[in-house]
Amino acid sequence: MINPDAKRVVRIQLRLTLLAMLVGLVVAEAPLNAAMSVLLGGLCAIIPALVYIRITGAVQRGDPAAIMRSHYRAAAAKFILTLLLFGGVLLFFKDLLVPGLFGGFIAATSAYWFGLLIKN
Repeated sequence: MINPDAKRVVRIQLRLTLLAMLVGLVVAEAPLNAAMSVLLGGLCAIIPALVYIRITGAVQRGDPAAIMRSHYRAAAAKFILTLLLFGGVLLFFKDLLVPGLFGGFIAATSAYWFGLLIKN
């Protein structure tokens, strides 16, 4: 079972990524490249967050040491997956706008802070 707070953060990540894509469409000289770059940047944050949720969700209750180990494993997996996703995006997408990529990543990552401030 997925924690409702984790669901809320992922929904905020998606919304912020879509908002950043709209800004990229309006502001950029190459709007489609900007929107795609922002989307890929957002996905570089959202996909590892989903993996983190999946790993930590496997251990709901029990020994505190086991819960902490699952969080450490999840954090390591999230970090490695983030690096691999960025590497893959930078390697395979040649028309990428790097500011858009990092803008989308920052927008999606800022959802953790907004998740603390916004209670639905």
